[in-house]
Amino acid sequence: NPEATEDDGSCIPYLKNVLIEDFTGHTCPNCPDAAIELEAIHNLYGDQIIGMAIHVSKSFARPYPLSQAPIFQYDFRTIWGDNWDDFFEISSAGLPKGMINRSGYQNQSHKLGKDEWATAVAYELQKEIDFSILISSDATSIYINSLVKNNINGGYNLVVCLTENNIINWQKDGQNNVENYQHNHVLRTVLIDQELSNNTAYNAGQEIEKTINYNLTSLEASNIAYSSNNAELGNGNAGNWNYNNMSIVAYIYNTITKEIVQVEEAHLNN
Repeated sequence: NPEATEDDGSCIPYLKNVLIEDFTGHTCPNCPDAAIELEAIHNLYGDQIIGMAIHVSKSFARPYPLSQAPIFQYDFRTIWGDNWDDFFEISSAGLPKGMINRSGYQNQSHKLGKDEWATAVAYELQKEIDFSILISSDATSIYINSLVKNNINGGYNLVVCLTENNIINWQKDGQNNVENYQHNHVLRTVLIDQELSNNTAYNAGQEIEKTINYNLTSLEASNIAYSSNNAELGNGNAGNWNYNNMSIVAYIYNTITKEIVQVEEAHLNN
């Protein structure tokens, strides 16, 4: 069924959604302004806008050593965020920067300052929908149902991430060091990044179902280990996840252009 159904039996057409990837850091003094812009765009378009805050770099996202003053000691970084930062060359262009559905990668116009986001979002929202995504979950598994909307050809991958809201921790905001800053949409982990189908021909009405098993304790431990052993200037202080504040973000992207063609978000039922 290509459409969702309301309680009264009426159908709701699926909407084009847009992912704003906000590359940020807790010691980046201008980064809170980008978070404010993301929320303003979300307030304008509602749930069609999905945010993801990706803390990157050893300059603005590294934690202070635990032996120093007790500020900025948390490590928000992940191996996936660091890999995306390296691939898309975001932080090297200066933070904050964002990508809007990763559009423009092929001509290197994908790295956008916050004042460019709204225009890019409006453009993305005009694009046709080739896929819709439905997400559900329980304590051990996440279920993704992707519905093909048009006959299309190409290589597409499905990515499933977990983000966390309402993380209260330090953030530099201009000249101020804010102790109780609320960090939202923070990337915690990536569960899969794999082919949506082993066939590059997609037919309208085709449904593709995926089940992803997960264990939050082991995923959290992996982040701690990454911070301890592999992140640049990490300190291992990367745990204390609040599982009740976590969301699933699933998106489909074109493997050639890297453009995200659809994205969806749902609360994690853990």
